[in-house]
Amino acid sequence: MTVVELGDNLDSCAKVPNLKAVEFSKDLRFGLQNGKRFGPITAAYKTFGKLNKARDNAVLVFPTLTATQQAASEKSNGTVFPGWWQEIVGEGKPIDTRKFFVVCADHFGGCYGSTGPSSTNPDTGKPFGLNFPGFFIKDMANVTMEFLRQIGITKLRAVVGASIGGLLSLELAALDNAFAEKAIVVGASHRVSATYLALNYIAREAIMLDPAWNSGNYYGAEFPERGLSIARQIGHVSYLNQLILERKFGRQPVNGNFKQHVSLGLQYQVESYLDYQGKKFCKRFDPNSYIYLSKAIDTFDLEKEFGSIENAFSGSPTEFSFITISSDNLFLPSDTKELHSKLAECGVRSAYNGINSPKGHDGLFLEHEKIAPIIRKALKE
Repeated sequence: MTVVELGDNLDSCAKVPNLKAVEFSKDLRFGLQNGKRFGPITAAYKTFGKLNKARDNAVLVFPTLTATQQAASEKSNGTVFPGWWQEIVGEGKPIDTRKFFVVCADHFGGCYGSTGPSSTNPDTGKPFGLNFPGFFIKDMANVTMEFLRQIGITKLRAVVGASIGGLLSLELAALDNAFAEKAIVVGASHRVSATYLALNYIAREAIMLDPAWNSGNYYGAEFPERGLSIARQIGHVSYLNQLILERKFGRQPVNGNFKQHVSLGLQYQVESYLDYQGKKFCKRFDPNSYIYLSKAIDTFDLEKEFGSIENAFSGSPTEFSFITISSDNLFLPSDTKELHSKLAECGVRSAYNGINSPKGHDGLFLEHEKIAPIIRKALKE
């Protein structure tokens, strides 16, 4: 069984051409959920396709946790830059860039050009580090909506997101039910599972226990590669279903040579694979961004935020489409189905689509042949 290596796909689009940026809140007018005013804020983004004269064909695609703004493939100066969701976004694809004006921005708190912990603190001239304010999914969604207004978009044909992008899509739709006509949510729900909370905690601990992390003050010094690499390895195992790992690696030894002895080095192929993925990840992501973004994911709970799903969405004209992966242990299909049912109970249009797949949370990338027709149909209706 051949498994597409997700890490390779994301790493291959780490360099983003034709990146745009907009800055706002220079006067610190933007308020965070914790009550603090913050600014200036930079949103780094890419667009694909053209905005029509009516300005009503915009589709916002939220990136996943560590993906860049390069959602679609692109040729620039003779070089082809692959997209992390290129089977879904692009010319002739379900999110068709010949029809839609697609916008994809780096997360607030990220490290691909938007303001985050690695950005320069204007008060000190040094990276924020842990002086960056704590934030929630609500803050990230509000930053995104303000960024869209800054570039002249006040209405979306659709908001689309997978994993953390799905959380942000739900939050945006709850904060302003007139902002998006449709919300397409893949591999996400109104809350995260206890398993996801536990794994995020362990991943953060791995980063923070690396001596080089130095309480977040590693910029310009030794990079906490070991800690971030382990955090990525933890995440990578959680994204894949156990059956995938068994079929791909089993207990195969490194280089096909198995020796019956205790080894402190890499002894099995699965160990080598995880080591490789972890080291690659360190070349493109900031440890503090990983910590902040994972905490935002952990605290997401729409029922607690709004009091109930009915309070969040009752009367909303947004049409929701949910896509779940049967073997996803991070966002349980049962939770998403529960959210779908609650939306239907309060009169909101909602469709639930369960995909039978052994590919775990990574199915949102690897099952594009099954996901594509669902998204295409949702955008046509």
